Amino acid sequence: MSRRSRDLLVVIVGLTLATAAMHWRLIASASHAIPLERRDPLLNAWILAWDADRFRHGLRGLWEMPILYPFHDTLAFTEHLLGVAVFAAPIEWATGNPILSYNAIFFASFVFAGAAMFVFARALTGRVDAAVVAAAIFAFYPYHVAQAGHLQTMMTGWMPLALLGLHRYFDTRSRPALAGAAIAYWLEAMSNGYYLFFFGFAIVAVCVWGVWRTSRALRMRVLGDLTVAAIAVGALYAPIAIKYFDVRQRYELVRPADDIVRFGADVGSYLTMPPAAPEHMHVELPHFPKPSGSEERHDGMLFPGFAMVVLAAIGIVSARRDMAALYLSIASIGFVLSLGPEPTVWGHTFATAGPYAWLLAAAPILDSLRVPARLAILVYLGLSVLASFGAAALLTGRSVRARSIVCGLLVAFALFEGYGAVPMVEMGRRGRTRDNGLYAWLARQPAGAVLELPIARLDNDYRGFIYQYNTLVHGHPLVNGWTGYSTDLQQWLGDAASPLRSSALAGDGLDLLRGLGVGYVVVHPDDFDPQENARPVLQGILDARSKWTDLRQFGSVYAFTLAPSAPIEPVPPLDAIDPAAIHVSASHANEDVANLFDGNPRTRWTTGEPQEGREWLELAFDRERDVRRVRFVLHPSDFRDYPRGLEIDAVDGAVRTPLFRGSVMIAFGRGLAIDPMRPPVDIVLPPHNARALRIAQTLSSSGWWWSIDELSLYTDRARSGPP
Repeated sequence: MSRRSRDLLVVIVGLTLATAAMHWRLIASASHAIPLERRDPLLNAWILAWDADRFRHGLRGLWEMPILYPFHDTLAFTEHLLGVAVFAAPIEWATGNPILSYNAIFFASFVFAGAAMFVFARALTGRVDAAVVAAAIFAFYPYHVAQAGHLQTMMTGWMPLALLGLHRYFDTRSRPALAGAAIAYWLEAMSNGYYLFFFGFAIVAVCVWGVWRTSRALRMRVLGDLTVAAIAVGALYAPIAIKYFDVRQRYELVRPADDIVRFGADVGSYLTMPPAAPEHMHVELPHFPKPSGSEERHDGMLFPGFAMVVLAAIGIVSARRDMAALYLSIASIGFVLSLGPEPTVWGHTFATAGPYAWLLAAAPILDSLRVPARLAILVYLGLSVLASFGAAALLTGRSVRARSIVCGLLVAFALFEGYGAVPMVEMGRRGRTRDNGLYAWLARQPAGAVLELPIARLDNDYRGFIYQYNTLVHGHPLVNGWTGYSTDLQQWLGDAASPLRSSALAGDGLDLLRGLGVGYVVVHPDDFDPQENARPVLQGILDARSKWTDLRQFGSVYAFTLAPSAPIEPVPPLDAIDPAAIHVSASHANEDVANLFDGNPRTRWTTGEPQEGREWLELAFDRERDVRRVRFVLHPSDFRDYPRGLEIDAVDGAVRTPLFRGSVMIAFGRGLAIDPMRPPVDIVLPPHNARALRIAQTLSSSGWWWSIDELSLYTDRARSGPP
């Protein structure tokens, strides 16, 4: 074994021991507890287990994760983590324990980041001791503690390796080195979708620097090589990108502009430590956490650590000028862009459109990324490289003993300020122990989707992460789902307009689910927050006895098997009626009835006031028609405005013939199964001939209007009257 290999092995062993000391709680409970909380860590453990299972099947069905039913390709609602899962999968296959697999990768992320920085810093400085210091800094800077809940943000080891490959290429013109850089960048992108874009700035900066240093005689060759490498990375990532882009367009997965502003950093964020750091360091800085909300505050704890900053400052003045300029530029780019579209200094906006806003305007695809603050990774990367030069400057010219002492002190201090005592939260390999009987029973049941309550706004403690994790046990698709995105359907099912929250309308809510293809409803009363919200939900379902066929209890948990919905009535071949042949009058907003037929689901006809049972539309035809299907289309923003009761009559002068009476909810559920973004609510009518139809909303609601985005009528051509 060469000296360089031995040095690397010693560093890996040292990093492993240091990580074990820093995260001893994880070592003690690796098989049955997860770092920090049962939210994002549990989501990522579940994704890694899902990916591992799909690897066994040749990636067949990879994108169809069993959550957010009836949406498809739901893996693209979050990070796919394939670049991480390829290493976690063997552990998952060997142990069958997603928690242990996750913890092993969590542990290894520190070792990998440090070892990769060691190799890179050693190549840049030519010194092992300085590289050891850089490795400790990059492996354990305080942001790792803040981001303990986001495994993907800790997967940074490919970055130094990609930069090492680029540096070697520009020094030697070695195409294998460039290929190595390209592969490392691709693996980084496969580990974290944010870093596909954010680390790309560092790649571009190094490439520009390298081309600028290249002689004119070789510049065209270098540009050609870089182009080939870029195309290769793009081709490798293209299948992933195409899927994400398709799902983004299909389901309108765009971050609200306010979210992107809110998740930008503040200048004061870089003085904000993780919660435990000020306590054990006995230091309090003039911090300003942003983002600062209860769920996102960890993204605003961006303090890089004293060791990184001080050594980087020394490195700026001691390193080769062009190298110092390069990595200071990378850190500066990360700092400026991390402030988001509207940069702030201790809460005060100093630019209403900063550089990140310009970037969004130039590359709108970036509006899929909610957290500009994560661009801080470029700050840490650039400063860690500069810190290696700073450490080299401090260590150069000293005796072996002095170098050992200084190096040891620097490493010890880096570990000290990076220690955060990340808590561990109990989580069994098969979920919560108290739920094992429930999910074992569910695993034996026939196919059918599952809704678990609480959901969305009823789920203030994010128990949905636990429910989706347990799909690994029972295998049924789940209406619930917590990822970077939610769905309008689950938000509606949990908010004040949900029929499931009204004892009087719970039967309608179950009809919606039956039409949707949901076979099972599970109510966890103890998971509601506050728990009194569970009572009306559970009682409403219990009272709707005709809608379910079986009830099981597992402790305090109720599991209902829903009755299947009736078969869809067959209809003869139909033709759509030309809207020009229809004259519409309405109880409300006659001026907006044209919106019913304009083909734009974002316009609508609406009563503009709460449903009271006196709302109607009358549709007069140019001639007698046999209308066999009435189709409403609702945009997700209008789900709450569904008709609580509906009557449809054929009108012939003063005579009205009833054609439909009752709830539209089974039809609504069937429409959601067809297209959850534009659900067609189809009401099938019996044969009749009429010159007009009257559609009336017959019940009241507490505050919700009656709205229709699009309306279509279909006639039986064989029974329609003559033109």
